[in-house]
Amino acid sequence: MRIACRMTMAVLVLGASAVGVASEERTFDKTVAAQPHGVVDISNVAGEVQVSGWDAHEVSIHGELGAQVERVDVLSDGGRTTIKVVLPNHTNGHGEAELRIQVPRDSEVDVSAVSADIKVNGVQGVERLNSVSGDVTGELGAADAEVKTVSGEIRLKGHGAAARLHVNSVSGDVRIEHGAGDFEGTTVSGTLGVTLDSARSIRARTTSGDVRLEAKLARGATVEATSVSGDVSLRGSAEDGYSYEVSSFSGDISNCFDVQAEHGKYMPGSRLQGSRGQGAGQVHIKTMSGAVQICDRN
Repeated sequence: MRIACRMTMAVLVLGASAVGVASEERTFDKTVAAQPHGVVDISNVAGEVQVSGWDAHEVSIHGELGAQVERVDVLSDGGRTTIKVVLPNHTNGHGEAELRIQVPRDSEVDVSAVSADIKVNGVQGVERLNSVSGDVTGELGAADAEVKTVSGEIRLKGHGAAARLHVNSVSGDVRIEHGAGDFEGTTVSGTLGVTLDSARSIRARTTSGDVRLEAKLARGATVEATSVSGDVSLRGSAEDGYSYEVSSFSGDISNCFDVQAEHGKYMPGSRLQGSRGQGAGQVHIKTMSGAVQICDRN
């Protein structure tokens, strides 16, 4: 009987402890006035940040806060709204917060995170998205975008509106769909896969990751792609064509032009050069050991 009572008491104590821990997880809600073309600056250490554009001239924040989160600071002043997740000084830095934020559609959005995923949609202003180990998923508008991550993946989808897009990843893969305008992308070991409905310029660099480009090039467009050991593929139709120069130290070069690459007589390596159509644009591709494929048909 005593043993049964003790077991019952232990279960009650454990249940009370669980309730106490659960009660430390809480929600946060706040709405502040904002300018329609203002700046929204968001900082979160771990968890997730979701940002969506709406027609109201307000910034609305809803947060699900972990036990180690001390508070969320929100400041709106002079056209800038700042949202920051604050952790106690003694924390080990793993306090998680899941933020759902609605901003005026034409806002400039700056998001900084460490191990938090970032998701943005419906925003038409400039986007600056930076996460260390989290994934970044975004919808591209008609304004410029800069997206960086170290080990997370980057997945962006546009609607063919021309803008400047700059992405940077170390080990995470990058996937861009229906972008347009000017693109610059860099990876170390991640794959760089890019589809552009219309491109004025493309610059792609990687060390060991593959580069896969598919684009409709505007008249006079430029393409520069380099890789050390990764493969490079370009499928690019062009208004009034382009001149091309492709070289690889030890990788194969293939094309859909029925043109044979030239091999060095005294030094290793191969080169392919010529022009398509009127040669209005310029394409330069270079690898060390990676293979290269080039075609002027999408």
